[in-house]
Amino acid sequence: MHGIKRKKWTRELINQKKIHDRERINHYRNLVDKALLARDSNVYDLDSLKQTADILQLNPELNVMWNYRRDIILHIGDSFSEEHWNRELIFIMTQLKRFPKVYWIWDHRIWTLNNHPGSSLKLWKAELDIVNKLLELDSRNYHGWHYRRIVIVKIQSHSSENMSKEELDYVTLKINQNISNFSAWHQRVQVILSLIEGNEIDEKKQFFENEVSYITNAMFTDAEDQSVWFYLKWFIKSDVVKESLGQKSYLKMLESLKKNIIAINDDDIAFSGKGNKRCLNTLINIENIQKKFNPSLELHTKEYLQILIEVDPLRKNRYVHLLSNL
Repeated sequence: MHGIKRKKWTRELINQKKIHDRERINHYRNLVDKALLARDSNVYDLDSLKQTADILQLNPELNVMWNYRRDIILHIGDSFSEEHWNRELIFIMTQLKRFPKVYWIWDHRIWTLNNHPGSSLKLWKAELDIVNKLLELDSRNYHGWHYRRIVIVKIQSHSSENMSKEELDYVTLKINQNISNFSAWHQRVQVILSLIEGNEIDEKKQFFENEVSYITNAMFTDAEDQSVWFYLKWFIKSDVVKESLGQKSYLKMLESLKKNIIAINDDDIAFSGKGNKRCLNTLINIENIQKKFNPSLELHTKEYLQILIEVDPLRKNRYVHLLSNL
């Protein structure tokens, strides 16, 4: 598979592997038992710190060891020099490169930076550069995106500057590089809300009209990708968008989106012979919103749900239930 020759496992190799695995497990258990005994005996020194490192290199998801490690560092106190703190950051980064989706590693890095004696604007800006590099390696790592938000908040608290405009440029870049980047779309929501809250957008109406164009281009780029549809669902239901556009422009936007989505759905029918489930679900959402403003509006919800039962059988019961409530 993928050009890699599958290893042939003989009975002898399987037995050797079992013996090797058993030895590794026993070694790991002995390390953990020794460290837990030290913790229960209130041992807080550099030797016990090394013990936790040995264990966490084998299993970074053993959160009790991260907790013990923090207790050791706090008990060591002033003798845990700035050089030691920097080594701690290097140790964490080594772990992140190997295990980039383990919550406890990210949590420990935040704790380390918060307690670092050199914690400053310079340190947090350097951390943002590191996050940028990590997201270059895996641009859809939601742990990295969540951590990025924390780092930006820290930078803003140290500098009193709002970085939302810069962050909007960054997420736009990431989405343009990969439209399937759900984490970047989610970040876009957070950034826009931050811009509105900080009164950073001068022409809100124009801003959201441009956003409609951006969404429309994304829909036509890849109508099968769910990321843009999740973002669109937030967008059309957002009170911020509604208030910024005003009712007339908001309803006009919904109608424009509706026409474009119908066009995309028609293209899919012409190409594959069946409707696009994401288009159909979004059309239902749009019509539900429009109905609130115009109760006499002719709806196609029943028709869309009947088609969805056929094109999206995994959610058939949901659509049947929605039909029964019409």
